[in-house]
Amino acid sequence: MQVPLLIVMLALLPLAAFAQQDATVWVASPWERVLRDTPPREQPSAQLRAAANEYEPFRLIVHAGDRPLRNVHVVTSSLNGPGGAISAFNLTLYRAHYVNVTEPSYRTENPVGYYPDALIPFRHPQTGEELSGATYDAAPFDVEPGENAEVWVDLFVPPGTEAGKYVGSITVAAGDIELAQVPVELRVWDFELPAETSMRSNFGGLGSRVAKAIGMDASSEEFAAIERLYIDEFLAHRAMPSSFGKLWPAWTPEDGLQVDGEDEWMRQLVEEKHVNALRMPFSYRDDPEKAKAFLAANAEWLRGMGYLDLGYIYMKDEPNDAEEYEIVRQEGALIHEADPEIARMCTEQTKPSKPEWGDLYGAVDIWCPLWGLFDEPTAEERLALGERLWSYTALCQGPEGTPWWQIDMDPLHFRAPFWTSWHYDITGFLYWSSVYWVPETMEGVWEAPLFRERYWGEGMLLYPGQPAGLDGPVSSIRLKLVREAMEDYEYMVMAAASGGTGGIQTVMGAERMEVVRVPNSEAQVDEIVADITTSFQDWSKDQSDYAKARERLAEMIEGR
Repeated sequence: MQVPLLIVMLALLPLAAFAQQDATVWVASPWERVLRDTPPREQPSAQLRAAANEYEPFRLIVHAGDRPLRNVHVVTSSLNGPGGAISAFNLTLYRAHYVNVTEPSYRTENPVGYYPDALIPFRHPQTGEELSGATYDAAPFDVEPGENAEVWVDLFVPPGTEAGKYVGSITVAAGDIELAQVPVELRVWDFELPAETSMRSNFGGLGSRVAKAIGMDASSEEFAAIERLYIDEFLAHRAMPSSFGKLWPAWTPEDGLQVDGEDEWMRQLVEEKHVNALRMPFSYRDDPEKAKAFLAANAEWLRGMGYLDLGYIYMKDEPNDAEEYEIVRQEGALIHEADPEIARMCTEQTKPSKPEWGDLYGAVDIWCPLWGLFDEPTAEERLALGERLWSYTALCQGPEGTPWWQIDMDPLHFRAPFWTSWHYDITGFLYWSSVYWVPETMEGVWEAPLFRERYWGEGMLLYPGQPAGLDGPVSSIRLKLVREAMEDYEYMVMAAASGGTGGIQTVMGAERMEVVRVPNSEAQVDEIVADITTSFQDWSKDQSDYAKARERLAEMIEGR
């Protein structure tokens, strides 16, 4: 019996060709919740808008059909436009590592499942060489039947890029079989984000915890080099770590400060790396006279370099009874006596927790309330007196609707708080730790980054890089989302300074001259932000609202 030619031809095709027929490659926004088993969607291209000196990420989701995909790899092209080419090297690729959330974090209705979080780079961040041979390799990768694999694409628009439309593509293939060629279209706004960051911050961690996890001496020169990789990772995401390694000079009562190169590192941090917040050391708390001398010496050192306005003291953390309130008052008085220009920060709301504890007024310059405990009337009173507002989050505290920062929360939880910050004139942010790795073994962190019973990823925005073949850290999707929200905040700052003066203007109406009130730029920004959020519990859950508001801010900056 003669076998039909079509059957013969199909039999000779490699398995990858069959896999290609039911594979899907689609584009997802950073603000969508996409798990390993999320069904594929119809979004075949990336449509992006960004300013120069801005990151604009997107996600490629590779979905296997009934057959597995093997040896999947991704290749980017340059983006060509009116200013020439944005190099393919400006599209940094990461494969997302999935965390098996076996029980939901507290206070979420999202399902259990495999959530993407750690981002394994395709290439070494410092050398540009392809990475291979580690426990967790980025590429090539396989996709099992009915599952997704995610490639996070960090598109960076270089400073000085000319405004206009830039186009290119990304090719996804399994072995020799092309799965998709994804069009990428980028429209560059006619402005540039500043190198400096407007939102001040304190992202805790680093130091001894990282050293312990990777088996190094925290005081060694070898670890100092690795710690600087962690510092640079924070700064690349417009986030300020709480520690900058060996930054503060040694001090003794007899000899005072003994500066040994720290001034050079300090100047590099501020002038070249654009650090905008410096947590000052507060030693000798049990010896008030010695503490005052120590603080005064450090303040004078910073003042001499012109950086004292960046410094602050982190006083007693989360005072939670009458005795701890008294400790804050005593610490505040001591710091003020040492140097009245040292800013004093406390992680407490502006309204006293209990009247019988008294208040902290006069002892605090920077108030840092939990999102769930923000009190608008007293916050406005403190701002009117020239004090400052930061904010912070930890665990899943606060009333319903508060954003929380666990892996299995929706991505907009990481964006909305910085829009709310603008609404309340909050200019700083604190996160208690970014490397509180539990369990402390490196592979354990990668497979189950679980704090206490049900706080997935709490206190862990970075992963130890050694399992991915790196000395430095591996970023999380959550830290990338924080960077995007920080860039949103820059849009607000720039739009508010875009030149509107307010007042009244005479215009020709349909039948007569009319006098209309023209809002100033800051008021316009306030209105745009108010469409997104009016409190830490009242904020939009629709990602398109943020995109539209961001576009309105961009048009203000461009003068349209």
